Amino acid sequence: MDAKMIAHGIWDSIKGIPQSAYYGAKRTYINTGALGYDRKLRNERENDRFYYVVKSLASNEEPLRRLVTIVITEFYDKLDEQGKEAVHNQLAYGAGRIGGRMGGQLAVSQALTMAIVKNARSTYAYKSLFRYGISFSISTALWQGLIEEAALASRRMANHYSSMYWKVQPQGLDMIYFVVEDQLKPYLDFISSHSQRCKRINNEICKLAG
Repeated sequence: MDAKMIAHGIWDSIKGIPQSAYYGAKRTYINTGALGYDRKLRNERENDRFYYVVKSLASNEEPLRRLVTIVITEFYDKLDEQGKEAVHNQLAYGAGRIGGRMGGQLAVSQALTMAIVKNARSTYAYKSLFRYGISFSISTALWQGLIEEAALASRRMANHYSSMYWKVQPQGLDMIYFVVEDQLKPYLDFISSHSQRCKRINNEICKLAG
């Protein structure tokens, strides 16, 4: 993804603020051990980690908010001063209305996290998690399909954004990444870019801000 596309993805997010049956059948088959004991053990570990984080989500959105906040905070820290100013102005937080660097970071993180979580509530993944909750049998094909979606997204994060993956994985937050994957992808692309590419993305964001 080039700098302009990443910048557009980030800016659209700031401005705008079923495969399960197949996945379930596939994962249930792997759980039998037919494709090897190592893959069966991997599934069991993913099941446990997913179940743990979903139990937290059943009562509140705190794990999801924590994941998004970690990403957005790192995004903000990597912006140059012009990029930060463009984001502040778009979010109606003019320079005179924010108390220093930490105040700006907190305001941007909170505003973007609220917008991303709010948008996530309309997605299939989010609705499925809260519809079935922890009372839905972990052994059913549908629930297994949801776990497989979470596991695949976790592996994509590990492959493409390894630094962020190891930052959130110890808390199990990688297993809910699939709920906000599309929305966080441009931010993660920016975070994982080298300095020259980040500069081009910063410039594109400033152009979009006018």
